[in-house]
Amino acid sequence: MVSVGSEIEVLLDRRVQACRAKDIDRLMSLYSPSIVYFDVVPPLRLTGSDAVRDNFVRWFNEYDGPIGLETHDLNIAASGDVAFAHMLHLDKGNANLSEQQSKRGFWLRSTVCCQRSNNEWLITHEHISLPVDFRTGAVLMDLVP
Repeated sequence: MVSVGSEIEVLLDRRVQACRAKDIDRLMSLYSPSIVYFDVVPPLRLTGSDAVRDNFVRWFNEYDGPIGLETHDLNIAASGDVAFAHMLHLDKGNANLSEQQSKRGFWLRSTVCCQRSNNEWLITHEHISLPVDFRTGAVLMDLVP
């Protein structure tokens, strides 16, 4: 029997693979239609698969080629039909950044909540964040774990 943690790990790996490939349909198949998504860019909250799809397409368009995305420090907690995971992602290749920053990448934080329904795990909530220096309001993209 496969553990719930292993099932969530597979789901999150499929999420990263779809992001790397910029495969919007494959990516959205992992999300609940009622997804609530908090991103590092406005708006404050995205709700529903249409809004989240549009946000992912916007993000995909910031990369000239595949998205360099690596998961680190994955931690999964699960009980019954509910699970959550938190991790760090190293994001590389964003064309909106300086060439050096794009190659080096930047670290961001991710929390993903999932629910199993009809024997299928879907992402119901996702929160992406970057650290901020509250004195200056500057986003800190040079931090490393």
